[in-house]
Amino acid sequence: MTWQQLVAERANKHRLHKPQRGRGFTLIELVIVVVLLGLLAAVAIPRFLDVTEDAEDATVEGVAGGFATAVGLVRAQWELEARPQDNDGTNQTFVTIDGIRVGIDKDTGYPTGQLNNDSSSEDDALSTLDCESIFNLIMASAPTISSDWNERPFEEARYFTNLSEGTGSGNNDVCYYYLTATIKNRTAEPLDNTAGNGFIYDPRIGQVIVFSNNTNNGNN
Repeated sequence: MTWQQLVAERANKHRLHKPQRGRGFTLIELVIVVVLLGLLAAVAIPRFLDVTEDAEDATVEGVAGGFATAVGLVRAQWELEARPQDNDGTNQTFVTIDGIRVGIDKDTGYPTGQLNNDSSSEDDALSTLDCESIFNLIMASAPTISSDWNERPFEEARYFTNLSEGTGSGNNDVCYYYLTATIKNRTAEPLDNTAGNGFIYDPRIGQVIVFSNNTNNGNN
């Protein structure tokens, strides 16, 4: 065999072993991929939404639990201080927690918010600022909170609070606390527990009640 024949034979072998270029997807293959992605989305998205809603519920329950514990501690301090009444003036009563004055109702000892610029610490004379103050005063490392609906979508606040006058267990005022993630897209300010996720505080009896509207899309 001549050297020319040897070169030709090796060239032929190289061509035979040269890998073929990858071919593109056929239309049927593309359709199958799209269908599979649609099925995955149909299964995964509802589960993701459930996880999000569960996380919202868990967040509210955790904060509400800490709030309820703090309410109990304030009342215990009122008992330790021999149930003070009007110790800061007429209808102005407080206890001191870690050096901080907390306004309370003089008859029950439950927290009612701020004392400064407030004519009364009684549970039938609350304001939205009182609801905000209760939240900030009694809880250690309290989440950020706002009582101004105009601040939505609440980029700087995790909770929003407002007041319901005269709707408590003894016709006293009640505070509502909402997780802002569940109400930030609303145009109307929530006024009760039919919107968003959060909890209610009744200072007449120190009761904290958690509510959630995930199941009926109350956060839309």
